[in-house]
Amino acid sequence: MNRRTAQRSWTARLLLVACFLAPMSSVVASEKPAVPNSEIRGKVLGTDGRSAAGIEILAYHLATEELFATTTDGKGRFTLADLPYGYFDLAIRSSDGLYVSDQVANVSPTGKNVIAFRLQLFSSSIRADRRAFPGADEIPVGLARVIDQRMVGESFWRSTTGISVIAGSAAVILLVLAGGSGSTASPTLP
Repeated sequence: MNRRTAQRSWTARLLLVACFLAPMSSVVASEKPAVPNSEIRGKVLGTDGRSAAGIEILAYHLATEELFATTTDGKGRFTLADLPYGYFDLAIRSSDGLYVSDQVANVSPTGKNVIAFRLQLFSSSIRADRRAFPGADEIPVGLARVIDQRMVGESFWRSTTGISVIAGSAAVILLVLAGGSGSTASPTLP
């Protein structure tokens, strides 16, 4: 192997190592909870089944213990944007009182969680579901039943797995290019 081929081989190996380490650095960097693209959005239906306008949505981040809030618009829609990823306990505060959600919301990095609620007052049949909400001092008067919850907007190519696929593909291409560039010794026939 001549000097020029050896130099190309070292460059290819260095690039290969960089391609495999790049996804690891994105995983370490993603440990910060603030992700500007994460959000919870949805719609709230009142106890009568109609859109609930002008009520407050509370989201309590279970890991950081931060409380986020927003208000529904005239059609009962809301958006909580620029959330850290993780699990959120949700509650809805209306003129009737506080309604606690019967499910937590999981917000992933770069993901959007869409939730639809239906408010339901406590009764003797659902007394077992009564619990406190960590972000409020008042006693809940009912449940915010989740009638629909789904994740949307999750981009594969921006995820850690997607970055790993891109980096691995680039590494394979570099190996193929570096491996075929040098001259090899071949036996000669007499």
